[in-house]
Amino acid sequence: MLDNIEVLTGAAAVAEGEQTGNEGGFRAPARGPQFAKRLIEAADIWGEALHAGGLAGFKARARLVEALATPDFPYLLGGVIDRELLREYNQAPSVWSKFAMRTTLRDFREKNLIDLLGGRGILDPVKPGEEYKARAATESKYAISVGKRGARFALTWEMLVNDDLDAFRTLPGRLSDASHVTEDYLATSQLVTSTGANTAFFKAANGNAPTALALTTDNLAAAITAVQNRKDSDGNPIDLSAGVVLLVPPSLEMTAMQIVNAVEIRVTDGSNQLVTANYLKSKVTIVVDPWLTVIATDGKAATRWFLLPQPTAPRPAIAVGFLRGHEVPDLRVKSDAGMRVGGGVIDPTEGSFDFDDLQYRVRHVIGAATVDPKVTYCSDGS
Repeated sequence: MLDNIEVLTGAAAVAEGEQTGNEGGFRAPARGPQFAKRLIEAADIWGEALHAGGLAGFKARARLVEALATPDFPYLLGGVIDRELLREYNQAPSVWSKFAMRTTLRDFREKNLIDLLGGRGILDPVKPGEEYKARAATESKYAISVGKRGARFALTWEMLVNDDLDAFRTLPGRLSDASHVTEDYLATSQLVTSTGANTAFFKAANGNAPTALALTTDNLAAAITAVQNRKDSDGNPIDLSAGVVLLVPPSLEMTAMQIVNAVEIRVTDGSNQLVTANYLKSKVTIVVDPWLTVIATDGKAATRWFLLPQPTAPRPAIAVGFLRGHEVPDLRVKSDAGMRVGGGVIDPTEGSFDFDDLQYRVRHVIGAATVDPKVTYCSDGS
């Protein structure tokens, strides 16, 4: 059977694999009716595995697991001798905690962040013998809930045996990374959608409808002033003594740094040019969020910037929720390898009892929501 098969190595094997359907380091005879027959057979296996029930379905799924071996990863597990596993992309540090509040929920039901309003306004004058005037207090609520998210990797025992580069050992870490990426995605998706700023939050009714100002020293100062000129529910001024977060996409990172980290600022006072210390440096914290231009794909995504309260502020703009007792990703390996006849636990990497497979799974329970819009500002840029 091997008389007409030529064994290849190195670049020649890779080139041959690209031309012949990634068959690894072998040059096989030209495909003909036999290939079409095997293709139909593969389709039948998939169909039975997905739809058949009972014993027939069990056997079909077993055949499917057995078939999922080297062809799934022809370059990784194929017969090419000269190979090197590329390193993973650098994992970007998590950013959501720099602009959003963390909260926990005790179950999957909606949690309300209660905002007690009223009673903090200027005290009324009271004349001698006059009754003190009663004040009304109202409440508002911001709802947040969490949901279950997850993913799974399934490998066959043959794939693990052939993995001489130990590539599959990185899979659990990748699932963990995916959980942290999801946190950033959900937090940022409260600010932007695919079409631009989240207009359910940034709108005229909230007093923070998006403007069209480019990120400059003057416009940043004007935005901070605009927020400070707002009033809270009791008519009191907004306190920004703790500073604000300037949230920008990577495309505006250098611009933001030039503005905030400048030593001096030149300003015009009538006909006079004045030089002053950079008053923005102690007022603004720069946070670069790459998800802003991943989620939003409109023409203004690269020029859009935000002002948000510090995540430790008593009135946050964004909240990220976690299920109490399950606040970190739950990473598992399916351990159903059985027991050896002579006794002893079997490592899950030896394959499951029924299918000789290995499965990794991650579960992460998380949610996000918008909260108070008063200390927020959004500009789509020029």
